[in-house]
Amino acid sequence: MSDAAILPARHDELVRQVGRELIERGFRQGGSLFTPERSVWNPETARNLYSCYNDQLDFGSGSFLVKLRGQLESATDEAVQLAAELLTLQGLPLLNLTAGKLHERVTTVLSWMSQPVAIPEHVLDAFTEGTWNGGQGAHTMIWKWLADAIEMLCEWQALPPDRREEAFGGPWVWQEAIDQFPIMPSLRAELLYLAFPTHFLPIISTVHKKAIRDAFAIPGTTPAFDLDRGLFEITTRLQQSTGHPVDFYRPPFAEQWQRQAERPAGERRAWLVRPRQGGRDLVERWREQSFVSLAASHLGDVPPGASRSDVRTAVETGYQHLDYAQRVALANEYHAFLSQMESEDIVATLVDDQLYLGVIDGDAEHRPDDGGARLRRSAGWLTTPPVSVDSLPAPLPAELDQQGVVVDLTGAMEALSTLLGTGTEAVDVVDEPIAAPPVVRTTPKLPAATDTLALRLYMDRPWLQDLIELLQERRQVILYGPPGTGKTYLARALSAHVAERDAVRLVQFHPSYAYEDFFEGFRPVEGQGGTVAFAKTPGPLREIAAEARDNPERPYVLIVDEINRANLAKVFGELYFLLEYREATIRLQYSPSEAFNLPPNVFIIGTMNTADRSIALVDAAIRRRFAFVELHPDEPPVADLLRNWLMSNGKDGDERAFLLDALNEAIGEEDRDFQIGPSYLMRASLDSATALERVWRYDLLPLLEEHYYGRLTRPQVHNRFGLSAIRSRIASPTADADEEEAAPQ
Repeated sequence: MSDAAILPARHDELVRQVGRELIERGFRQGGSLFTPERSVWNPETARNLYSCYNDQLDFGSGSFLVKLRGQLESATDEAVQLAAELLTLQGLPLLNLTAGKLHERVTTVLSWMSQPVAIPEHVLDAFTEGTWNGGQGAHTMIWKWLADAIEMLCEWQALPPDRREEAFGGPWVWQEAIDQFPIMPSLRAELLYLAFPTHFLPIISTVHKKAIRDAFAIPGTTPAFDLDRGLFEITTRLQQSTGHPVDFYRPPFAEQWQRQAERPAGERRAWLVRPRQGGRDLVERWREQSFVSLAASHLGDVPPGASRSDVRTAVETGYQHLDYAQRVALANEYHAFLSQMESEDIVATLVDDQLYLGVIDGDAEHRPDDGGARLRRSAGWLTTPPVSVDSLPAPLPAELDQQGVVVDLTGAMEALSTLLGTGTEAVDVVDEPIAAPPVVRTTPKLPAATDTLALRLYMDRPWLQDLIELLQERRQVILYGPPGTGKTYLARALSAHVAERDAVRLVQFHPSYAYEDFFEGFRPVEGQGGTVAFAKTPGPLREIAAEARDNPERPYVLIVDEINRANLAKVFGELYFLLEYREATIRLQYSPSEAFNLPPNVFIIGTMNTADRSIALVDAAIRRRFAFVELHPDEPPVADLLRNWLMSNGKDGDERAFLLDALNEAIGEEDRDFQIGPSYLMRASLDSATALERVWRYDLLPLLEEHYYGRLTRPQVHNRFGLSAIRSRIASPTADADEEEAAPQ
């Protein structure tokens, strides 16, 4: 395979040509890309640039270019030009930096020379192409990229001339030469690809490279020890079989490796790492030396990407002197740091309630010689001042309250992305961002009540509008009242009005309903060979919360029917807290390493039958967290519901409305919760006397018998509330009081 080569899969011919020219003229000849007749990439100029920039790193406020100008005030013209050509190398392959912005940046730096030079036309043409998306780190970490490039150039020029010349003997020799320098992965990727695009892929992420290698490796073969060499072999093999160039970020290749990846390509997360040992001094080291770390004093050499069980085993072996709970926490923290973090993830830390932000830029590595930071990742920190926690937008302050050394802050990704973008120099604002603008997490506005909704429910529109506004404000409402008052019907109709069909869930509570049913728990699942295992299974609240978090602009409604029939304290568990504090997060019973919050666009509507004896289970905690709206036959809008329905159906004057009024009057105010709602009589089939008699006999009287059990006998209930007795009451309302038998004491 000596003659094999990777065919170009992207339209970046000019980028490859100019990039190779820059490396040849700069690294190989010590000349210049902009002025080939002058020596710019020489040891003297590199040292001058190092003393002006690397020795004077500025962590104060101000944009990158503003601070760079101050740092280069005493630099020679050649050193300023060298900085401009290095920045050309940095921006040349970036798709998320437009030609205009790159031209503006380089021209600005060249203008600081006493005798500025111009950018050659063919270089300007290359600015219009681009090869890969450098992510937000290409902008927030440009200061670190430049520092690494300058330091590497100084060390490169200190090598013997024959060693430097040997490095250009082939792609793998060049790779070996580059890998001896501790530089940012993005700088390494640029130097490899632009020097030998026939052998190195235009991919920055090591995680993506490993996923591609694992997905396309020949089954049964041992992967190449060198990742880049293995990808070269895979790519050339696929080219030979397909007859076309291979781009692993496009169909049909993208789907194959992204399915196996732990998370999709481009998905970004955020992490809080606390400096447990070292405090402020350690954070200053992080910022100055561009890394983030954990102590990992007794962890051992666990490789990046290790499974949770492997990390747990290493922790159990190395930390036997700690309590079990401490070992569990350490295992979760080390696994997140080793295997869940990825390049381009946001990293944050806190010192004295001041938030510092940066971007992860490399795999985890072990430094056994550094006692306080043995496990570390390369990270570029913003050079702008930190942000006070008191000024942070929701839900970030609540997310920062989570316990632990390594905390997942992805729930506050929008707020963090905004802060990170604010800390990026203005010149780097791109015309084509890599992702949609961050969405501010607010409660979506619920649609107002309409005449159509009012006609459908036979209720007044102002009353419905007041209910919607209450739901908007409180986000948790319980509709309560006697049976037949239309609580569930109203909840479903209201949900369908304020949310789309697929954003509504209904669950009915019952005495055996538990937290595991409602939120999450372990459920038996059938395994191979008929064996039974247990798998963590989400419940309706967890499912709707996950969907709502991904669609913050849409309202989601969870209807909890018969909410008072379950043991609410047992069902809600720690979720009680989130009902009152939506901006906060909590640790979960079955997912202790995960922080969960209830998104603001989740609305809960409960229904409660006041005639049910289980209402005693409703404690003060649930009453405080829900707004209670009564639906009672004596009160609007239920009082007029049956008459409105009869009138709408052309049955104005029907006796049913009078019968219901008389029945509830007979029940009386003393037994107000036993009164009957109108829905029993809102049926089109009740026009005949026999049909009405059946409803009375088989629906209403059994209900009243149960209500009055122990107070009235069955004959007494029938004599007092039977259909004939109620009709008699309408005909002679005063006689009923004289004939009514007294209830036993």
